[in-house]
Amino acid sequence: MTTSTLTDKGQTTVPQEVREALGVKPRQQLQWTIRNDGTVVVRPQPSALELFASLPPRKRTEGRNAEREAMMKAVGKHAATEGT
Repeated sequence: MTTSTLTDKGQTTVPQEVREALGVKPRQQLQWTIRNDGTVVVRPQPSALELFASLPPRKRTEGRNAEREAMMKAVGKHAATEGT
């Protein structure tokens, strides 16, 4: 069992064994959950960078694709009439 001491300011050092098991890095936030039976669950909060692009991109709707194609045709016609 790993232990740590609570200071007068309510701070403690997370033991190295626990940090390694959780895979946490310095300055990373931890989420604390107190259960009804008095046990505490500690989970690392992922950083914004870790969450970036973690969800699949939204699927484009048919309406957006049709709008995009119409715009491309209009740009092409405009370019053809301008000679560019």
